[in-house]
This record gives sequence, C-alpha cells and structure tokens, in this order.
Amino acid sequence: MDRLGGLRRLRFEPGTGSLAAVGVAAIALLVYARTLVPGPTFGDWAEMQFIPAQLGIPHPTGYPLFVLIGWAFSLLPIGSLAIRAELMSAVAAAASAGVCVLIAMRLGVRPVLAIAAGLTLALTGEIWLEATYSEMNTLHLLLMAAIIHRALVWRAERRDRDLLIGALLAGLSLSNHLLAATVVPIVILFVIVDARARILERPILVAQAALLFGLGLLPYAFIPLRALAGPASIYGRFLTWDGFSTLVTGADFRRDMHFTSGESLAKAWRDVPDVLAQLQARSNIVFVIGGIVGGAIELVRDRWVALMLGLIVAANIFFFANYVGDLDHYLLVTWLIFAVGLAVTAESIIGWLERRMPSLAEEPGPAILAFVLPIVVGVNNWSTYDESQNHTGDEFATAVFAELPPNSVLLSYWDTLTNLSYVHCIEGQRPDLALRAFDDAARIVCDPVTESLEAVAHERPLFALFVTGSEVDQLRGSFDLVAGPRLALPYGRRTLDHSGILYRLIPKAAAADARRLALTGLTGPG
Repeated sequence: MDRLGGLRRLRFEPGTGSLAAVGVAAIALLVYARTLVPGPTFGDWAEMQFIPAQLGIPHPTGYPLFVLIGWAFSLLPIGSLAIRAELMSAVAAAASAGVCVLIAMRLGVRPVLAIAAGLTLALTGEIWLEATYSEMNTLHLLLMAAIIHRALVWRAERRDRDLLIGALLAGLSLSNHLLAATVVPIVILFVIVDARARILERPILVAQAALLFGLGLLPYAFIPLRALAGPASIYGRFLTWDGFSTLVTGADFRRDMHFTSGESLAKAWRDVPDVLAQLQARSNIVFVIGGIVGGAIELVRDRWVALMLGLIVAANIFFFANYVGDLDHYLLVTWLIFAVGLAVTAESIIGWLERRMPSLAEEPGPAILAFVLPIVVGVNNWSTYDESQNHTGDEFATAVFAELPPNSVLLSYWDTLTNLSYVHCIEGQRPDLALRAFDDAARIVCDPVTESLEAVAHERPLFALFVTGSEVDQLRGSFDLVAGPRLALPYGRRTLDHSGILYRLIPKAAAADARRLALTGLTGPG
C-alpha cells in the first residue's frame, strides 16, 4: 500500500492536474455551448429558464443555491434568457468533467488517460443532455464530484482545511438538491473513519466542520426572505414552518417514494441490468466494462476508495429505482464513478504493457490511443444530443397562441404553462392573454387571474388545454366544453409525445340562457 501511495503521489502533480482539468472543461464547454437548446422548453426545464432570473421560488424542493447562481448567470450580456440559463448547466457539466480528471489523477492515473476519461464522461449521452437544458442537475454533479475529490485530497495530504472545505461543499450541495443526501452521508462516514485519529487529536475540527456545513445551508434563507417580498397571495405560504418545510422536503412527492418498503432493495437489484443497459446505450460497451473493471481493480488496490465509490453507486441506483424510476439524472454520479473506473482500467492496462515492454514507457502511442474512445462516443452522440436546431418549444407556443382569440385566458397544466409563460412573460408575445393553472397561486405565471373560472368566463374567452381526461372532467360540472383542434402536447418529457383538445369553456348558465333565447326566437310571433 505504501509503494502504491508513492506511485500515486508521483503520478499526481498539482500543476499538471489543474491544467488537464481546465483543458477538459474548456473542450466540453465548447461542445455544450454549440449544442444548447436555442429557445423555450417544457416543464421543469422551462421553469428554470426564467424563475431564477426573477429570483422566484421554483417547484419543490426550492433549489435555492441553483436559483441564486442562476440569477447571476441571467445578468450575463449574451443571448436570450433561456441561453443564459442553459449556459449555467453547461458550465457546471463541463467543470464536472474537469473534476473527474482530478479524481482520476488522485487515484494514480496519468494525465493523458485522465483527460481521455474526462472527455468521455463529457460526451456521454446523459451528461451532454443535462448540459444543454436548464436545471439543477449538472450543478448537483459538480458539487458531488468536488466532495469526492476533496475527500481524496484529505486522505492524501491530511490538511485540516480540506476537511473544512468538504464540510462547506456538503452544505452547499444540499442547498442545491436534496439528492445530495444519497452521497454526502457516505463520504462523511468514510472520511470520519479515515480521520478518526485526527479528530480525536483536534476535536475542535468537528465544531468547525459543523459550522461550515451550516453555512452551506444558508441559501435556504432565501426562501422566506423572498416570501417576505410577496405578493403574499403567492409566496405567503412559505413564511410558515409548514409551508417552508413542505417545499424544501418535497413532501408533495412522497407518494412516489418507496425507499422503506420491503420490496425496495429487490427492485433496485432488478433494475441493475437496465441501468447498465442505459449506460451502454448512451456511451458504449467499453465505457461500461471499463468502469466495472476499474472498480474491481480499485477494490484490490485501495479498499477505502472502492467501497466508498461502490456504496455511492449503490445508493444512486437504489434511489433511482424507488422514486418514479425514470428520472435518469438521478444516475449522474454513477456516470462520474464509471468514468473514474474507466480511467483506472486504462492506467492498469497501459502500466501492465509498460512493465512487460519497457520500451513502451518512452512512447506516447499506447496512451494516446485512449482518445479513440471519447472521439467515438462524441461522434456517435452528436446527432442525438445536438439541440441547437430544436425549436419545438417556440413552435408549440406559436401553435397554441394562434388558436386563442384576443383577450383570452388559457387554463392549462404544468408542462405547457412553463413553456407558454416564458414566451408570454419573458419574450412578451401575446400581451393580451392571461395564463392560469387550477392553483391560482401558481408561481410560473406573470399575470395571475384570481377570480373564479366562472367569473372569468363571463368576462373573457376562457379556454382549457390538458393532456389527461381527469382534469377536463373537473370542468364539466360548471361548463359546456366546445371542442377545438387537437394539439401535440408535452407531458413530463422534453418532447411533444402526447396530445389534447383545446376546449372553449362556456358557463352552463350562459349556455342555458343562449338555448332559451334560441328557442324563444323559434316559437315566438312571426
């Protein structure tokens, strides 16, 4: 183990590592910037294109760190608001690939192979996809990568400041996304086990780390502070503990969480082949096998690292499998760890060849061959994950607005309202319209209509657009529904993969009056 540690220290040179990481991040950012979605999207992705710029409070769990950083990106004097929001995702994803390089080098991987692994990670499908849409997922990946890296730095160099930086990063990561709770406790456990002698020697470290961890949670103060600014009808609920805690814990989604059922472990195990298939589909078989083999190699070389990373992957898959089951971004840290394993495998293969053929140690050729993998992955994925010509969101908004007469009010659901709100509120299209959800305190509309639907329908043309029949059925008791065109609709995805009818809502009382007048005209004098 000492000999191995010496080898790893030899491999890792801070200046070389930083330069390699920056180079990978820069290349990845160039790719992502070229392939960003050029306009509005749908659902959560559309919400995060404009809510941070307004310093609003998004859907649970609030994501305050993402909102604050997103607001800063919204001030950049480039492109549209949507592009600025997506650029934040791109920067975080690119930086994550750079940190992957640093992690690999900490595990004894030479720079050229660490660079190849970092580029491969950047060009895999899931990372690339998340980099081109605005959401908190790539920031989550970056913070998780930074925490893992900091744990490795502490272990190698034993500096108290690395423990403290790690504690701050842990708090910040939870301020961005509660998914961090699947990684942070594991890293803390392994660091405490490794640092127990130092902690016993300097117990003040625990207090200092706890203080910095709490400091990292301070972004949550943004939520009640924003609520104080109002309007109370929309944000007032977050000034109560019940409203605040419901938001930040995601209580409304607990019905989809099955983490404590007896079946949860079995379901996670059954999902492992599907997870591996997904990894292969969005990269290739070499990436998957290399990641698995690298984990096995690390288990022989350094059990502490291998068990920590292995438990993180297991937790990733467990939470992915037992919450909804199709939120692929829950596996982002698994992608990172597979890329690190790939780098370890490549280093082991090249090292083995050099020991048997010493002349190879003087030749860069074998290591340079590692760059074939990111090139192949990138070429294969380009057409799938290049979003630069994706104008679906703009076209959808144009199609919906074209069907609405002047001064209309549209009642609709989350995935459409976020898209239409961006186009209506941010780009200023159709200022005569108003958008409304069933929840009249929805935070994604800029001109909320708070009157009852019946009152609105007497004053303005009222329309409804939903993808599910249950929501339409809620309206039938009070309105006659006049069917209009069937439109392609989004539903939980980035594409228009569903459809629904645009209905004109006529209050039943008004419809009855119209029918009576018509009958009077038919039977009256004449």
